[in-house]
Amino acid sequence: MILRLLATLAVLGLFALNAVLPTAAWTARGTEEQARVDFDTRLSIGSVLPTLELFDLEGRRHTREDLRGHRVLLTFERSVDW
Repeated sequence: MILRLLATLAVLGLFALNAVLPTAAWTARGTEEQARVDFDTRLSIGSVLPTLELFDLEGRRHTREDLRGHRVLLTFERSVDW
């Protein structure tokens, strides 16, 4: 009986953290609006790719010039900071 109660409290605590942490002011991520403040919206489909360097899984360096003439799909994933 006590183990079931503790398990229930642990699950409820995790649900509470899931609801509170993404929007709490004291977390590194903050609200969704705060996370979008530094996002540069000038980049769009068909615009010129800015200067950058990418490294593949083998550690080889690729520059913008290496990608010229090829179709490129860049996917950026924001990690959760908490």
